Amino acid sequence: MHPNAELYRRLTTAFQAGDLDTIRGGLAVDVQWHEAGEATAVDGRDAVLERMTGAVAHIEGRIDVHDVLADDEHVVAMLNVSLRKPDGSELSYTAVEVAHMSDGRVTERWSFMDACPPDVEAFFTDLG
Repeated sequence: MHPNAELYRRLTTAFQAGDLDTIRGGLAVDVQWHEAGEATAVDGRDAVLERMTGAVAHIEGRIDVHDVLADDEHVVAMLNVSLRKPDGSELSYTAVEVAHMSDGRVTERWSFMDACPPDVEAFFTDLG
């Protein structure tokens, strides 16, 4: 398995476990993080981690990695995602993530999903 595929799988496992320290180590300081349905990127590792903190603290979820394709500069991952908030609301979708990689870190990431963006926005509202 390519090292970038291994890193991506490790970061996905870390996200599900709430292990933000592992994620911190896998992101470039100046990472650009593009979310599906969002017009602007989240700029920088600290901002990405802050955004993830709300999700990790308030959402139970499962990310099944269908497959990861990787080379020295890119990762493409196919995912099945199921999320549940404490109020019982749920969101499930398939996604494709594309990442630029450099020196064993994500430098830029895009997410594309089949869920309707208003549904996604409503789900992630009021996470704290």
